[in-house]
Amino acid sequence: MNRNPVIPFILILLMGVGLVFFLSAHGANKAAENKDEGTKTAQKFDAASFAKDNCTSCHGQNLEGAMGPKLTGNKKPADEMKKIIRNGKGPMPAHDESVIADKDLDTLVKYLKDGAK
Repeated sequence: MNRNPVIPFILILLMGVGLVFFLSAHGANKAAENKDEGTKTAQKFDAASFAKDNCTSCHGQNLEGAMGPKLTGNKKPADEMKKIIRNGKGPMPAHDESVIADKDLDTLVKYLKDGAK
């Protein structure tokens, strides 16, 4: 009973290669499905988190002024605030659409004008 060990080795190798291709194709399909779902459900903008992450370092923990001016309850017109956020002013850096979208900018300005509650 002298069996050739090469044949089972080749069969196992072929099954392994086939399994790798199958799982790769299956994973690619799942990734494409998840990508499609991600574009359908947009993440809601959180003005408080954005302000905490991007504004507090200059405008203070409660946005009541520090190195930068007070933002809570700001009396500037909303359009002027949007222009300053978008284009910058003095040491204030500009925040283009890659940082904050126009619709989210409206939400942020409303949040700041309402007193950042």
